[in-house]
Amino acid sequence: MKKSILFSAVSAISLLAAGSANAHDDGWYLRGNAGYGVHTEGGISGDMSSAVHDGGVQSEGGPAASLGIGYDFGDNWRLELDGDTMWTDLGSIGQLPSSFAKVRTNTLMLNALYDFDGFGKWEPYVGAGLGLVQGKADIVAHDFVGPGDNLLRSPACIGDRTARQPESCAISDKDTGFGWQLLAGVGRELTDNLTWDTHYTYLNGPDLDVDGIRTNLSTNATTPIAATLKDVGAHTIMTGLRYTFGHKHEAPKAITPPPPMRDYKCWDGSMVFNAGQCPAQPAPEPVANVACWDGSMVFNAAQCPAQPAPAPAPAPTYTCWDGSVTYDLATCPAQPQPVVQQTNLNICGSSPVAIFNVPVNSTPKQMARLGTMPEFGDSHGLTPSQFYDKLNNRYNSNAVDKAYLNYLFKSMGYSNGWSDAQPYMFSEEVLPVGTRGMLGLGKQHHYEYSILPTNERDRQAFRIQSANGSVVHFMKTCGNYMYACE
Repeated sequence: MKKSILFSAVSAISLLAAGSANAHDDGWYLRGNAGYGVHTEGGISGDMSSAVHDGGVQSEGGPAASLGIGYDFGDNWRLELDGDTMWTDLGSIGQLPSSFAKVRTNTLMLNALYDFDGFGKWEPYVGAGLGLVQGKADIVAHDFVGPGDNLLRSPACIGDRTARQPESCAISDKDTGFGWQLLAGVGRELTDNLTWDTHYTYLNGPDLDVDGIRTNLSTNATTPIAATLKDVGAHTIMTGLRYTFGHKHEAPKAITPPPPMRDYKCWDGSMVFNAGQCPAQPAPEPVANVACWDGSMVFNAAQCPAQPAPAPAPAPTYTCWDGSVTYDLATCPAQPQPVVQQTNLNICGSSPVAIFNVPVNSTPKQMARLGTMPEFGDSHGLTPSQFYDKLNNRYNSNAVDKAYLNYLFKSMGYSNGWSDAQPYMFSEEVLPVGTRGMLGLGKQHHYEYSILPTNERDRQAFRIQSANGSVVHFMKTCGNYMYACE
């Protein structure tokens, strides 16, 4: 079916070309476009599957861009090398919680394009192309907490499980194959060389074979997995500019000599045919051309006003540490000593709660900086109440964050999970240098035994009041959870 669509489009272009003989711009051209598009609905199979609920994966809209270099032959035909890119979010896998998929396609196509004449400055066109399609897939599915705090196995993550040990499947890989595309667009001539170009593209790409890993979140054991993202394609609409380096072929026009012009400018600005027609120039009036000390202008220096004696220089002033100004540094107020903030931390050790279970027999990872794998993003500048609002918004808008926050607050002793959270439970602290513990990693809420960076900015945190004594922080730089201990 897809081959018949391509054959029909190419046949239509050939028939349209047979009836046209108008010449226009020719030569090399550059084209750049940006716009919006969606990937076509597809499916995931293999060690990960989107077959549950018959949901598959459905693309949301995303940005797209295109860059082309081509040659206009001047007889309605153009040939161009076209590179396109587009990235979209495919949402959850089969409507499952704790899952998401994203895909990015990069194409390199050789397009044959046909331009239609007879529409004034507007120039519709159609075309078809063949070439390479590279797809980059990011697919994640976690086991998740269901009703009654029961651990539910994600149907999107295929494979046997160990009881009471959650697992996740994650793929971040790319594959390349052959594909084809159909185009339809219109150009609007802005100048002889510049054209406003808008076009629609239908892309038909190959299946993508991608690899990843399945991870036991209790033991961190990993297993290789492989999956196929089927029927990769896209619909895009983009607009931009096309610049042609050639020239327009037009019949030479008869040149009418211009009428004689007054091209001599007189002293008073009037224009005449020759200097003898200018009016007589009057003698210049005397002007004051001597500048006095106060900026006034006179005819001679004797007319300047007397210059007053200079005022005595003011005594020097000094700025104290608190911003006050004084004539003597000895009178500055005493500078207070900085207050060292103390923080009560948890006791490092084993715990039945996974996120509080500190592997004290292993070496923690020294973090050079925070922010490379954020959970809730940079929160510097927020008050504790504003940070509570930020978490609450993520709780209400993201299924993965909702399950994670419920699990965290129940682990802190709140029977209703996040529903028991209140703004007054949040406060600000600066954790000591050398603080270690379980640090959250990324939007999938992994964690790792780590030591915080030494700079103070990366040790600033929001502390959450606990109901059972388990102190929890969220780091301001990245919004990551921190179970700090000593």
